[in-house]
Amino acid sequence: PSRTRPGPQPPIRATGRRRALLVGINYPGTSAELSGCVNDVLAIRGMLLSAGFPAEGITVLADPMHKCPGAAGPPTRANMLRGMQWLVAGAQAGDSLFFHYSGHGSQQPDRTGMESDGYNETICPSDFNSAGQIIDDELWTHLVSPLPSGARLTAIMDCCHSGTGLDLPFNWDSSRGVWREDTNPSHSLGDVVLFSGCQDDQTSADGDMSLFKVGGAMTNAFVRAMAVSVRLSAEMRPRRDSEVGLEPFSSCIPVGMGVGWMVDG
Repeated sequence: PSRTRPGPQPPIRATGRRRALLVGINYPGTSAELSGCVNDVLAIRGMLLSAGFPAEGITVLADPMHKCPGAAGPPTRANMLRGMQWLVAGAQAGDSLFFHYSGHGSQQPDRTGMESDGYNETICPSDFNSAGQIIDDELWTHLVSPLPSGARLTAIMDCCHSGTGLDLPFNWDSSRGVWREDTNPSHSLGDVVLFSGCQDDQTSADGDMSLFKVGGAMTNAFVRAMAVSVRLSAEMRPRRDSEVGLEPFSSCIPVGMGVGWMVDG
């Protein structure tokens, strides 16, 4: 990963090219079975369609039994990595990309010395027991590193241990209202922001079941914020904090909290 912080960039005009990869895994019939991850994917897909993303530009990887619209196959490790390659292929300045993952998250020991807490954060494909987990280094390599300057990726990781799940260089410190740069920052050219379900040492929670179907708190909060406005800003943070007491933001650049973040560029 690059250690060089990108300099100021001129405003980028949106091209209208939009793509999304949505992954929801309930692990049916296993000891790791969940119940709301496919609901999360369906909620995000509906939100993106309302925001102007074309149906043909939204790829879904979910448990086959659910027969989700836009499904391109089961969420195996190979399919997930292939889907990430599809998402960023040919990306250019002005593109708006979206990645959503809802499933199990975990950690594995980091043997490179790059992680300050000694662990890589991971996500768990449907076949993780045989094919292995996907570590944050791989996510950075597949989703973040290939993006050129001016391409925008909005990511949601609604899973445990997801705080720095994309290895982005800046993390939001809500207690002091400042962005903090990582000890070993991985800078990149693209504009990337991650909304995560919890910190690296925490587990994620379900959302408000009186208002939503079974699903993740991060996804529920995000969809609720988008229902109010397609422009996400600091308003989302206190809403999330009041529900589950977590800090959701990491970014490739210190995003101005009063300025907001446009999902569609």
